[in-house]
Amino acid sequence: MKKYDILKYISIFTIALFIISFSMIDQISRVSAHSFTTDDVSYFIGLDKRTKVELELAEKNYPSNITLSMDHSDNAARFVYDIYYADDDVVDDNDFIKRYDKAIGSSNSTTYALVVADLLDEVLRNYADAIVTDIDLTNMSNLMLLDNKENRTTSISSENDSSNVNYTKFFSKNNPIFNYADYETAKALVVEIKDIFEKYLKSSSNAIKQSVDVISKLEKDLEKLKDVINNNGSPAVLMELVHLQIHPSLQTGFGLQTKMNMGGQMDMD
Repeated sequence: MKKYDILKYISIFTIALFIISFSMIDQISRVSAHSFTTDDVSYFIGLDKRTKVELELAEKNYPSNITLSMDHSDNAARFVYDIYYADDDVVDDNDFIKRYDKAIGSSNSTTYALVVADLLDEVLRNYADAIVTDIDLTNMSNLMLLDNKENRTTSISSENDSSNVNYTKFFSKNNPIFNYADYETAKALVVEIKDIFEKYLKSSSNAIKQSVDVISKLEKDLEKLKDVINNNGSPAVLMELVHLQIHPSLQTGFGLQTKMNMGGQMDMD
């Protein structure tokens, strides 16, 4: 075999190995997050809600803050593209309208509970981006930072500056907002989540009968979520509230299923 061909195959193998490794790392990082079994309808409606939020924020900031308006417009355009091409059968506006009507018409309380779970993750991502922290608030494994707070407090001086900054932000209130568009999105998504709860979840006949107390708790926790975001609360409090309070209530109250296969292992598909 020629030297050129050997180098070519080595390059192809190296690239393939990198792609596989990156995919495995990405999948492993998702294992520690709440990952509920979703469907095309909840995904479609979730994109629709996010598009609506960004369009409203773009209009709200125009013309007083054209930079923020453009940021939200760019986000909305990206979501419109994603939602339009989410279904291969959609080839024109008429197809999209039919798909939209079908999604709305076939949704139920479980669908909207899944939408809320997805939007909660977006709140966490946008809030983290707003204050610029490298700690992934959607990853439940980072809740271990709460247990290690005292130990880390005594040893934090020995760690590098970047780690110190992220750790300090994680437990601090009133962190500086560096990306205001992301902060606006986080706040607006919370309003959208509470609206979905009031319209589709609070008095739903499809909710599990034993979940009256769960629904009441969910309502109170969503109000706490609003206060934490609006008052620039600590990421630690926000993360704990979403992962340990709100997500479990959604799962209990509306029968959400985590992505597990029959053997009890996390479904990577």
